[in-house]
Amino acid sequence: MKISSISIKNEGYIYCKSGFYSVHDSLSNCSCYCFSQGVNKLIGEIDSGSFAISYLLSMYKHRPEDFVLFDEPKAAINNKWIHLNDLSEFSCYMDQSYPLFSTTDSVKECVMRGLNYSGLDYSHEDVRNLFHIDSERFERPITGAGNEIFKVMAAIGFSFKKEIFCFPWLSNKRFESYHHNLTDLLEILEKQGKIIVLPVGLSHCKT
Repeated sequence: MKISSISIKNEGYIYCKSGFYSVHDSLSNCSCYCFSQGVNKLIGEIDSGSFAISYLLSMYKHRPEDFVLFDEPKAAINNKWIHLNDLSEFSCYMDQSYPLFSTTDSVKECVMRGLNYSGLDYSHEDVRNLFHIDSERFERPITGAGNEIFKVMAAIGFSFKKEIFCFPWLSNKRFESYHHNLTDLLEILEKQGKIIVLPVGLSHCKT
């Protein structure tokens, strides 16, 4: 399924976790979030709801114990309602805790597994070139990807035919520390027609 739009509204408490941060965030039923293809930047503090909505879209099925929701867990995809468990087929959480990201297999092996699963007409080398990944890092596990970590995670998600790429909350300082590797990735995903949910800190973050 090619996803062009998502809308979601919910209320509850969410314990959001990433390799960088963990926070008890909350959602209000007064807020409706709408996302379209391209970069959807959510600017705010770590506990302002932006981390919660990104985590909700991508991790509800995988870590249900992190969620206390007061409404039915569903979202509208292309104007059709879908349960968040079913949405997990299309969403990808850009953090090492996400189940697709093996810490022992190489990025190449993970990409090949994804291509076999999805049937996409790409070779593993096509995917490496598409995401501008260094050839040596491609042969390592994601833990050895250095500042290309988000690129290799996106390459794996892409291979599994993911349509929604949900980032953990990033401070401005952390966002800028990835510099070209992250901004380049956002451009690649945008050109592929993917939906990117990007919660970032306040101030002058640029994509």
